[in-house]
Amino acid sequence: MNTTTEPRGAADKLLDNPGLTVERLPMLTMIFDRLAASCAEGIRPYAPAVVSCFVNSISTDHVWDALDAYDGSIAAIFYSPELDARILVGLDRRCIFSLMEVLLGGDAQEAPYEEDRPFSTLETRVAQTVFEIASESLRSAFGPVIETSFRLERVETRMDFTIMGRRNVLAVIAKILIQAMDIGGQMFVVIPQPALTPIRQKLARDLSSDGSASDPRWLKMMREGVQKAEVKITGVLDEYDATLGEVSDWKVGDVVPLKPSALTQVRFDCKNQPLFWCELGQAKGLYTLKIADRVNIEEMPLAQFLKSAAASEIA
Repeated sequence: MNTTTEPRGAADKLLDNPGLTVERLPMLTMIFDRLAASCAEGIRPYAPAVVSCFVNSISTDHVWDALDAYDGSIAAIFYSPELDARILVGLDRRCIFSLMEVLLGGDAQEAPYEEDRPFSTLETRVAQTVFEIASESLRSAFGPVIETSFRLERVETRMDFTIMGRRNVLAVIAKILIQAMDIGGQMFVVIPQPALTPIRQKLARDLSSDGSASDPRWLKMMREGVQKAEVKITGVLDEYDATLGEVSDWKVGDVVPLKPSALTQVRFDCKNQPLFWCELGQAKGLYTLKIADRVNIEEMPLAQFLKSAAASEIA
């Protein structure tokens, strides 16, 4: 960025128009949360390590002051015809170099490279790929509020501040952290407040009292994310009651008796939650569990104990 900014005096600040209050725009917070989640999903196929994105802060500031804090970064200018405004999405140097480390198969054992030099062609191309992902993510994130598109106009490494308007124009600035393998950096999104003023009432909508604001695509992403979560499953042959003294006396070669039903009725647990009764079998040289019935939690010994304890307290 090649434009220097002068300190703004008290008179300038007094003459400023009052800006939007982020705390009063719950939908704006939701938009940036959706943007972060969608960007993480978009970047993930390119990276061998898990990439996470989350919103660090949302604030308001003057456009030039905000951009001055990101001198030396790489940024993309998007134009939204529906909002009739330009939006800036940028990546700081640490973010670019961390992404290069992850995408090229590094192990992140060394500190990220941060030399103050021009970005290479490959680094610029990686940044542009992230910006293309951000373009689609922005469209999806704004979906519940307004159907809009974000056209990538250009990528800048030394940007003129006047691209985003006058010096005293207020903007909403979201800082999104991008991390992988304990390294990462910051994506910043700068939206001039005049672009948000026409949809201010929609942004002020309270989702907690609006059951119709659900976005099917967002719900699908959440459902797929939950379904991909890895869990540990356990087959329990039997549970044996013993005293601590008995357990401390056990040694190699001791035999622990099992109930006769242990090999015919195996309990199938997931995250310590009993789910099914199974039949133990064999197939292709491996032991197998065939689901026979659901576990009735009310019949479990602990549940019966708690129920009897509660009954005795009432009595």
